Amino acid sequence: MKNLTIGERIRARRKELKFTQKSLAKTLKLSDVSVSQWERDDSEPTGKNLFALCKALKCNPTWILFGDEEETPETPTDSPIVLDEKKQILLDLFDALPESEQDAQIEQMRARVENFNNLFNELLEARKRTQKK
Repeated sequence: MKNLTIGERIRARRKELKFTQKSLAKTLKLSDVSVSQWERDDSEPTGKNLFALCKALKCNPTWILFGDEEETPETPTDSPIVLDEKKQILLDLFDALPESEQDAQIEQMRARVENFNNLFNELLEARKRTQKK
């Protein structure tokens, strides 16, 4: 899928996961016009929309933006979700906290993810600039 445009990759993955534009937009809490614009390559997902899209489409942002073959998403399966060891440890520790502390941990994690998203966006922009040269 390397030679596909961003929009073509989004459309192909959306269809592979059996989303309609409307259902994907609802999952992302956006209008279906946004999804349509991405798929027509009229605009590109950025920032938190890019990360929400990647989560919904179960893929990596660099695959969507650049078609990196080493980041090609796996074929979806109907298998039940199995947590790896780290996720299970995290869930067990979280469940052991009182509710007020759980809320504080969620806010801390959101802030850390937001910081990571900002850094990642800066790196993607730098990569785009170097590719244009």
